[in-house]
Amino acid sequence: MKNLYTLLYAFSLILINPWGGSRGEIWTQPKVFVVLLIVLSNLSFLWEERKLLTFSRQWKVCLILWGFFLTVGAISTLNSPFPERSFWGQDQMGDGWLYWLLISIFSLTNRLLLKLHPELFGCQIRGLLIGGAVVAINVFPQVFNWQIDYTATNGQSIAHDVLASTIFRGQQPIALFSHRGHAAIVLALTAVICAVAWKRKLISDRTATLALFLILPALLFANTRTAVLSLIISLSYLLERQYYKQLIPGIFIGLLAISAMTFTRPLDWNRVSVAQVMSSRSPLWEIAVRGIQKRPLFGWGFNGFGIAYPFVATPNKVPEIVNLGQFSYDYMAPNGQVRTEKIPSYKAHNWILDTAISTGILGLIAAVALWGYCLKCAIVSLNTDLSAVAIGYLTFILPWFECAQYAQVLWLALDGSESSFPSPKLSILQ
Repeated sequence: MKNLYTLLYAFSLILINPWGGSRGEIWTQPKVFVVLLIVLSNLSFLWEERKLLTFSRQWKVCLILWGFFLTVGAISTLNSPFPERSFWGQDQMGDGWLYWLLISIFSLTNRLLLKLHPELFGCQIRGLLIGGAVVAINVFPQVFNWQIDYTATNGQSIAHDVLASTIFRGQQPIALFSHRGHAAIVLALTAVICAVAWKRKLISDRTATLALFLILPALLFANTRTAVLSLIISLSYLLERQYYKQLIPGIFIGLLAISAMTFTRPLDWNRVSVAQVMSSRSPLWEIAVRGIQKRPLFGWGFNGFGIAYPFVATPNKVPEIVNLGQFSYDYMAPNGQVRTEKIPSYKAHNWILDTAISTGILGLIAAVALWGYCLKCAIVSLNTDLSAVAIGYLTFILPWFECAQYAQVLWLALDGSESSFPSPKLSILQ
């Protein structure tokens, strides 16, 4: 049982399908499949011990809040112009209504299981640390050769800077994900989990050093400023004044790395602006706001930005949409011909706007209530250190987005607030 959960949690970060035909089939669906296996394992063990189950007040409130969010999401999906996209999720992002139903069951069953078997939490942490270390190891070859993507078409190109798997050169190193940003947040969160386990004496100094020796350089190579910032904020919250001597040089190195990442970006320095340097998302945010104004109550369905984009990108003209693809949409031109336009992004790159455009203001209220309650429970619990993982995740998604390739890491941390830490030290190699 313990080894099973260690293996499953490791695979939830590293499993890919090299023979997949799209980004979703290669990188997203395998990881969601592992989450499904974890859910089925949870349900199986809970059924065997169903007579021992107890439902705390915290668990019941979480059940109600998940139910509220999923109900609003179901209404948004039914009212969506493309309900199938809302139900299944966009291919690469994967976080449609069905995915959030899976995550809700994952979270609720995991809380019950950890209540019965708190020792499993250590096994889950070990699995994530192993997964994070493997992700880190897979970054390094890609730093030297951007054409490595670990797929069946590894090394093959369809353009000068585009691989056959549709990965752009600027998106490398991706490790075992479809974008370097996805890999970066997983590395940042596993670094925080490693720090939590070390602080709580769950792992030895040697194990923590080995894990961070792999993860931290890989995070810097992933070249994602928001992930580095999330690590700085979460570690500052976790370690506080007690470890200020270690924090000060770490924060300095992190800020130096963020500065280097900023000023080494490919920019046109003849027309450079603050917005360019800071990767301003304002054009996407403006489109998202227009989408929210058009459907304020229940939104456009999950992954709503990509659904709403064809209808709100040009405010004075709403085309007749024929088809919504993965990277483009087809519309009927005035002359009767079907034309194709690209969708520049599937997310508004702001968690608040993305939630509001997907599930409306009601969905945003439900999501904030769920998030806020679970975070509050983590902060006031005996396992308060776990809230550092949630704070790092929230720091990342506020200017970024959620994706089915990594969202499960957050809910493990929040679920652990109802369990007690196991006492024996863990080793990644055990």
